[in-house]
Amino acid sequence: MAKESGAFKLLAGLLIGAAAGAAAGILLAPQSGEETRKQLRKEAERLKKEAEKYSNDFSEKAKKAKKDIEDRLADVKSKLQSTAEDVKGQAKKAKDEFQDNVGV
Repeated sequence: MAKESGAFKLLAGLLIGAAAGAAAGILLAPQSGEETRKQLRKEAERLKKEAEKYSNDFSEKAKKAKKDIEDRLADVKSKLQSTAEDVKGQAKKAKDEFQDNVGV
């Protein structure tokens, strides 16, 4: 999970860097204001779509991790319940044997 968080931070950094670079390139280019605004809108839309894609990917990974954890916890719970039942049965058996030997 830590690797995924690091990857997410890296991708976020790349997106921010790409946005800053694109904005600087567009703003410093010798063209009309209307064309610059058009390019900025187009680049903003592209970055928005890319950010949504990464957000959706991250969300899917988080859902999968949550399900995996829930499944593992259910398995551990089941094993603990089974072990508790076994211990309880063994304790009752030991108690009964003790009472039989003592004559209670």
